[in-house]
Amino acid sequence: MSQPFTTRILAAALTLTAGLYAQNALATNVVVGPNTCQPGKPHYATIQAAVNAAPNAGIVLVCPGTYLEQVSITKPLTLKGVTDGTNNAAIVKVPATGLVINGFAPTYFLGPVTGQVVVQNTSGVTVSNLIIDGTGSGCVSGAIREVGIFAYNVGNTVVSNVTVRNEITGCQTGEGILSDTSTITVNGNQVHDIDRTGILIQGGVGTVENNNVQSAAFYGISMYLASKTLVTLNTVAGLTSSFQGSSFSAILVQNSSNSVVSKNTLLASPNQFGETIGIWAYGNPNANSLLANIVSAFGYGIALQGCSNTVVQTNKLSELLQDGIYEATSLGGNNITKNTVNEAAFGIFTDSSVSGDTLVPNTFYNTTTTIDPNPSSIGTPSDQ
Repeated sequence: MSQPFTTRILAAALTLTAGLYAQNALATNVVVGPNTCQPGKPHYATIQAAVNAAPNAGIVLVCPGTYLEQVSITKPLTLKGVTDGTNNAAIVKVPATGLVINGFAPTYFLGPVTGQVVVQNTSGVTVSNLIIDGTGSGCVSGAIREVGIFAYNVGNTVVSNVTVRNEITGCQTGEGILSDTSTITVNGNQVHDIDRTGILIQGGVGTVENNNVQSAAFYGISMYLASKTLVTLNTVAGLTSSFQGSSFSAILVQNSSNSVVSKNTLLASPNQFGETIGIWAYGNPNANSLLANIVSAFGYGIALQGCSNTVVQTNKLSELLQDGIYEATSLGGNNITKNTVNEAAFGIFTDSSVSGDTLVPNTFYNTTTTIDPNPSSIGTPSDQ
């Protein structure tokens, strides 16, 4: 028996709708690379062309290969490298013509930047499984910083399982991952061989977790004017700068508040030219917590300068040239207790400003002197 006319029309409409839905679902995934990689989807020769073509909330799949370009993302989407056969390395490198300025960082630098991947003025972006390689970047005229991944004015953005490497410019302007005035999660990344800072959170809110930072010159992980930021379960090893008279740290907390630095492993060879610090809280940080970190082979284990209501507890500090814990210019309410210092020239130093802070109990082993009567001057952070 044939179907009534109205039933046939309804069935045809449903079939057409399903087909259009399938096409739209397919169009949300676009591919960068050869047609043999991720076949059946729209393909583009460059990452930027695919980003431009992708709809909001779309997915840009980057096939293994080397891409000589700078990428700008200004809408919500996912940008991720994919496997093709046995290859899984999608590499973004410096264009043959060099980098150009494509961003502006207002919070600290107040100046133009170059970014190999720039995410700005949007929300809901994920960047994952890519290699960002700054080899050959050189010194870009007019750029105050040259950055592997730069995020500005973005919300709910994730940088995950990315390698950022070789951001070495020859003029000390290279940064690994820089977030400015944003809400960002930086998770599971490898960052190494960086002119200045491996991961830098300026303003806004961040989660920096399970990253491995090696051979950053000035700072492994740094916060400036950040709030409610979590830095946890990261490994920072091998600060490389040898600037005489300057101080550098694996983790720097500067002018930030209500943030937590916990369960990180920080390793470095003592720097004979400048003072190296495991965790450095500087410049009126307020109500931060430094908890259960492992710090070894620095000049100083933990240094507090101009801090208030800071909790420093259950950290394990070892093989230190100077003080295990250094506190100066206290603004009150700091709780420095339950830490262990093993092998240091001095266990702890506090200056005459420290009044009303809680400094006991702490445990000291193999310290030449428990209290440092005349510590070396740490100074101030180099600009970030």
